[in-house]
Amino acid sequence: MIATAKIRSTKHRQTVQLPPGFELAAAEVWIRKDETTGEIILTPKAAGPNSDGLQSLFSLLDEAPLPADFLSERWNPVEVPRNPLEDWST
Repeated sequence: MIATAKIRSTKHRQTVQLPPGFELAAAEVWIRKDETTGEIILTPKAAGPNSDGLQSLFSLLDEAPLPADFLSERWNPVEVPRNPLEDWST
């Protein structure tokens, strides 16, 4: 769906008046700008106790923990000790 929205400007900020059909149920939104196209994208923030994405993930892990042998067959190379500053010149 495409529509036109009104933009109102004050000295330090702009507001966008969303037209009918574009109402948001959330009190806040995430905003990001596509640097290539210049498009501005609004994404409603979820309301409620699990609105934080990481908190939701941790809650899911608590409800259904990973098995003890998770990734046990994964190849793990031997770690070689190294000095991260050895190439620095003083």
